[in-house]
Amino acid sequence: MTTPKMKEGKDTKGIARKGSVSEEPSVKEMLKEIIKELQTVKENQEAHQETTKEQTKSLKEIKEEMKGMKVEIALLQREIKTLKNERTEMQKTQESLERKIKILNLEKEKAEEKQLQTETKEMEYQLRLRNIQEEQGENIREKVKEILGELMERTKQEIEDQTDRIFRINTNYAIRNRTARDVIVHFVKKTQRDEVLKINSRRTVFYKGKKVIILKEIPGIILNRRKKYSSLVEELKRQKIRFRWERGEGLMATYQEKKYWITNEEVAKDFLGRIIREKGKKPETEREGEKERKRARTESPEKENLDAKNYRMDISKGHDTTNLNKVEEEIEEETEEKEEEEEEEGSKGEEEEEKKEEGEN
Repeated sequence: MTTPKMKEGKDTKGIARKGSVSEEPSVKEMLKEIIKELQTVKENQEAHQETTKEQTKSLKEIKEEMKGMKVEIALLQREIKTLKNERTEMQKTQESLERKIKILNLEKEKAEEKQLQTETKEMEYQLRLRNIQEEQGENIREKVKEILGELMERTKQEIEDQTDRIFRINTNYAIRNRTARDVIVHFVKKTQRDEVLKINSRRTVFYKGKKVIILKEIPGIILNRRKKYSSLVEELKRQKIRFRWERGEGLMATYQEKKYWITNEEVAKDFLGRIIREKGKKPETEREGEKERKRARTESPEKENLDAKNYRMDISKGHDTTNLNKVEEEIEEETEEKEEEEEEEGSKGEEEEEKKEEGEN
């Protein structure tokens, strides 16, 4: 029984020795691997150090750039401050200039109003006579006395007492159309001028076969103001809508038996658009009827031969009394419309001639 146990022990010892001999090469390999790993770690560390060095260099460069950026930002902030200060100064100067411009505009408006008042006061005593033949060495005063005496049915001496200055004026319109120059007649009293206008609205006077046109003088400031209503006025004339110029600004139109006061350019545009739209909506029969009514009204002999002295009220028929002053005012308004239309045509012709002359120069 003891012998086999010893054999088993021998076997175990032999196996253990063999194992120790086989472990030696594996340790060397492990050491080699560890050395390799240490080398790689060392290489990695060196690479990391190089990267850190590069990063530090780049950080330094970034810091230097940041310092430069800060300097530039500071300079830009200073420039922005200076620009803001300049802007505020510019705003102040602009505001002061605007205030000065407003003051100048107000002064200009006041000066224009004063000029307008003086011109209107002076022109309230004046009339313009057109189509009087011009002759060499003429005595224009005698001609005007003869024409006005025939119109007013008065003697030359009476006309001499009523008139002050009589002279011709040069206009581009007369030069371009080769017509006789207009004559300005300055009356002693305004009532005498108004009387001539009223009689001229009922009667016509001729000189050497030509109809003498008598116009009221209008200041140039008012003519310039009326230019912005030119498109509306042309449409009103085209549609034969009655209108009357206001003394200061704008006009009054009678449309569809209603009166409309147009006092600025926006209202004029709205009113122009309205009458154009409504013109397209009207049927042809209604338009023809309106034309016939207007034609009959202009050709009415009663209106032409109207005389306030011969007018009488028929009490038996129960008619209301007619205001004779109102009749005279309506006649005067119609005369003013005709005069202003002719004056505008003449002023337009003069403006076109002046533009052509400026372009040639």
